Amino acid sequence: MFNKKTYLTKTILLSLLLLLSVSPDFAAKLAVLPELNRPSYIEIRDNEVYVLDEPVVKVYSLKDCRLLRQFGKRGNGPGELMPNDEIPLQMQLVNGEVFLNSQTKFIHYSYAGEVLKEKATHFMCMQITPLGKNYCISRVNFTRNMEIFFNIMLYDRDLNLLKAIYTSKPTATLRSRGKVIIPSNFTYMKIAPSGKRLYVFSGRQEDFQVLVFDLDGNPLKPIKMDYQCPKWTDSFKQEVIDWFKTFPRFRANADLIKQYVEFPVFLPAIRNILVGENRLYVQTYKKTANDSEFFVFDENAQLMKRVFLPDEARYKVKMNPDVTFTIKNDRYYYLVENIDNGDWELHMVPIF
Repeated sequence: MFNKKTYLTKTILLSLLLLLSVSPDFAAKLAVLPELNRPSYIEIRDNEVYVLDEPVVKVYSLKDCRLLRQFGKRGNGPGELMPNDEIPLQMQLVNGEVFLNSQTKFIHYSYAGEVLKEKATHFMCMQITPLGKNYCISRVNFTRNMEIFFNIMLYDRDLNLLKAIYTSKPTATLRSRGKVIIPSNFTYMKIAPSGKRLYVFSGRQEDFQVLVFDLDGNPLKPIKMDYQCPKWTDSFKQEVIDWFKTFPRFRANADLIKQYVEFPVFLPAIRNILVGENRLYVQTYKKTANDSEFFVFDENAQLMKRVFLPDEARYKVKMNPDVTFTIKNDRYYYLVENIDNGDWELHMVPIF
């Protein structure tokens, strides 16, 4: 017997399903970006997507994924930066500027691609980030026993040292103990889009903790919680060995790599972080299938949500974490390499 109410209900549900299936808010694949070769960073500001395709910044329209412009050059001359396979170039969008840095130089660009300022450093830098009128710089150091540790120092705009704001715990190296503990204790910095907060985390520690600093480098309330780190798996260990083989200086001695690395029992608590306008997204090493665990915190450091998001990184355990994903308006945008044809694709999934 025909039931008009049931028929209408089914019709509405079917219409909604069809609508959602074609709505851009629920589309997984947004576009192919054939201009990309080796992307290492992606960020979104307003309605534009900025991708660092070393050493060139390629800017796309978020609406239709058209390539709008590109800027940046490879080299050691004015307006140029030289990539490094082991410590890649880094890109940050802060206070209306695109900030790029290598280990020995940094450049401020306008969003349009105009060089606003560039400066060579007189020392080796692991990472540089603008903080108000100053710069925070991460530098590598060694103890007398040749254990490695990192300092984060605050410098003025002329690179005069103001003060140290953080020192990591030392970790054994080949010189100190004959083996390298994987992953290393690299210390990473992320700046809020407003440029008013600096977030710091260690790529080595098992404590779930993100340090927070103000414009003057003074510590604020950290973000932390109880967390059980996952254990190292054979697949993760093999991933590290495979990643080392990607470097020319290790490739010839690939079979010896296993003899010189040491894996602790547990993986680190934090793999990477993303800083939004009012939220902090913390990525861990836990995963389900090809999805990676994220914790979402609000501006008051209160936990809002735990979610698993697509993880397309080829190497998930490495010295410098992948940042070929970003979050804008609670949507997770990420780059996917099509192994069959070498093209890169932009995908998106909603978080909330």
